[in-house]
Amino acid sequence: MLRKVIGNIKRNFQINFVYPSRFKGSHIESYIPSNLSLGEEIIIEENISMSAKIKSIGNGTYIGCRSVIGNCESIGNYCSISKDVKIGMSNHPLDLVSTSPRFYLKKYGKVSEDLYNHDKIKPTIIQDDVLISSNVVILENLTIGRGAVIAAGAVVTENVEPYSIVGGVPARHIKFRFDKEKIERLMSLDYGNDQEIMNFK
Repeated sequence: MLRKVIGNIKRNFQINFVYPSRFKGSHIESYIPSNLSLGEEIIIEENISMSAKIKSIGNGTYIGCRSVIGNCESIGNYCSISKDVKIGMSNHPLDLVSTSPRFYLKKYGKVSEDLYNHDKIKPTIIQDDVLISSNVVILENLTIGRGAVIAAGAVVTENVEPYSIVGGVPARHIKFRFDKEKIERLMSLDYGNDQEIMNFK
């Protein structure tokens, strides 16, 4: 109980005093991992859970309340992530006798060695300018391409191509946002350069 109280005090101190001075121009309402590299003008709303696996979040990205960032390595510049989104969610092994971790992880005392090593699963990567609508679930070991749009409630189990709009359970390609020639030009943009983005025609 005491440990929980101390943890809450520390968390509130970080959010209310440390973050405003450390990340000027950003608005952060949730506790973030200490090793996380943040860009500028980021909004991270309240009650967001982030694992220590997330290494970077780019400029101008917004993450809505109650979202969960699990096995995800990076989120690019100018991404719009709505509320209640889950990124980098893990699967259970389906080829063992049981899907319960009690029967494939040594720590539960039923097997003599780990039969499934989750640490070997690669993290998901969210590239620049991705729009993820509310209640989306994105599994781990995926790449969500630049400019992609994911419709509300989708469950993403495969990589998403740049500038593709996907939706459904499981998510499927609906259409591309632009024609091939424009997508090729957009892919050459430097999303770390605001002026280059604003001058694009």
